Amino acid sequence: METKKKYSHTPERYAQRLRFLAGLLLAMLFFTGCTTDDDEPSNSQQDSTTSNHSEEAQSSSQASVDEAGSKVIVTPAASSTDWNLVLVNRENQLAEEIAMEIYLTESGYPIDSRIQEPYLQLLEAGKAAGMDFTMISGYRSIEQQQANYDVNYQNYLAAGLSEAEARAKTEEYIALPNASEHTTGLAVDITATALANQEGNSGLFPDLENYPEGLWLKENAPKFGFVLRYPKEKEAITGINFEPWHFRYVGIENAVYMTENNLTLEEYVAILKQNETIGNSEQ
Repeated sequence: METKKKYSHTPERYAQRLRFLAGLLLAMLFFTGCTTDDDEPSNSQQDSTTSNHSEEAQSSSQASVDEAGSKVIVTPAASSTDWNLVLVNRENQLAEEIAMEIYLTESGYPIDSRIQEPYLQLLEAGKAAGMDFTMISGYRSIEQQQANYDVNYQNYLAAGLSEAEARAKTEEYIALPNASEHTTGLAVDITATALANQEGNSGLFPDLENYPEGLWLKENAPKFGFVLRYPKEKEAITGINFEPWHFRYVGIENAVYMTENNLTLEEYVAILKQNETIGNSEQ
C-alpha cells in the first residue's frame, strides 16, 4: 500500500512541478519582455531629453553671443561723424583737402583753429610742470605730404634699398599722401627740445617716451583732449609704428575714455559705428 500510494502521488506532484516550472518560465518571459519594452522607451526618452537639453544649451549660448554683440557699449556722447573724430588712414583716405580755418602756432606750424585753445593750454600746463617742448609739425596739405613721402622714399633708394624695401621703410613712419592725419589739422608732433636740438636730427625719436616730456605728454595730454595716436602694440591696427610724439585732438571726454580703455581712434570709431547701427536697427 505504501508503494502504490507513493506511486499514485508521484505523477500528480510531478505534474504540479511541471505546471509550477512552466508558470515560472512564462512569468519570467513575461517579466523580461515587459522590462525590455519598458526600458527602450525610457532610454529613447532619455536620449531625446538629453538631445533637447543639448540643443537648448547651444541655442542659449548662441543667443547670449548674439545678445552681447547687439548690446550698445557705453561711451561718451559722441558720433562717428563728429569733426574731431574724423578718421584718416590707409583704409580711409581723403579724396580732397578738409576745409578749415588755420591758426599759426608760435613755432610757425599751422593747425585747425578749433584746437587752438586746448593746444595752448596743453603747452602752458607742460611748461608749468617744467617741461620743455618743441613743436615739429602740424597741418600738412596733401601736396606737402606727397613731397614728404617722395623725399624719404628716394633717400632709401639712394641708400641701396630696392623699390619694395624703400616703400616699406618709408611707410613705417610716413603715411600715404591722402592718408596722413596731419592733413586734418588736428594732429601735432611735439618733442623734447633737448631731442630737437640734436644736430642733424628731427627730434622725432621713439626714445622720447623715456624723456620727462614724453612721459608727461602721455599722461596729461588726454586732460586737454589729445591722445597718443600711434601707441605701442597697436601697429597692426593703426598701420603706423609707435610714435610717442604724435598727438591727435579728439576732445577731452573722448580722449579720457580712449586712454582709460586703451583704444586707438580706429577702435573707438568702430565702437561708435556699431552703437549707431544697433540704435538705428532698434528704431
